[in-house]
Amino acid sequence: MLLTLLLSALFLCAPAAKRIEKSVLENVPGRSQVVSGYSKPDSVADRLAQMPLHAVEGLWRFASEGSLMAIERNSDRAAGEYEAETTVYRMVIVRAADMALRPGTVMGYLTPTAKRGVYDARIYTSRLDNGTTLHAPKKFTVTLTDDDSRISISDYGSSLRFNWWRLLPYMYRYLFTRQEKNPGAIQGCLRVFPAPSIPSEPRYL
Repeated sequence: MLLTLLLSALFLCAPAAKRIEKSVLENVPGRSQVVSGYSKPDSVADRLAQMPLHAVEGLWRFASEGSLMAIERNSDRAAGEYEAETTVYRMVIVRAADMALRPGTVMGYLTPTAKRGVYDARIYTSRLDNGTTLHAPKKFTVTLTDDDSRISISDYGSSLRFNWWRLLPYMYRYLFTRQEKNPGAIQGCLRVFPAPSIPSEPRYL
């Protein structure tokens, strides 16, 4: 009788456990959207300067090829139905190396995990044949460095490199390629705004 009661309790608790484990990012749109307010980097920086920013928010530059993106709290419900207390951020293109991608194109979404500086993310990994729309969101981890000046984007032990130039519609399909990470190496983005306390590049007098 005791064993039966225990099994019944576990069975009843299982659906609740699944609901807890499910990420709030499971319902992100299948295709990227274009949002307003990201056409000018200075305007984006001015808007961010008026806000009490979270650690991950700001303007970020991809170290490998120079594209600029903003990470900012999602102010609408476009990424799915979230609980009111859940914080969700958007990754939005401000200036891409490939000019076919419009400023304001949402690259992905992220939300905090239980570990400080580590975020669960859904990032679009492919491009449709129209050349301007991203799709196929995949799971990634976005990690802030201790001084909040850099972020790395990884997927199960592989670093991620953006390849805007490989996005010709019929020849290449993928927005990213994976590469082995060197110990201690950080592939990802450098903070542009707010300026980090320690510059990413030395300044000489």
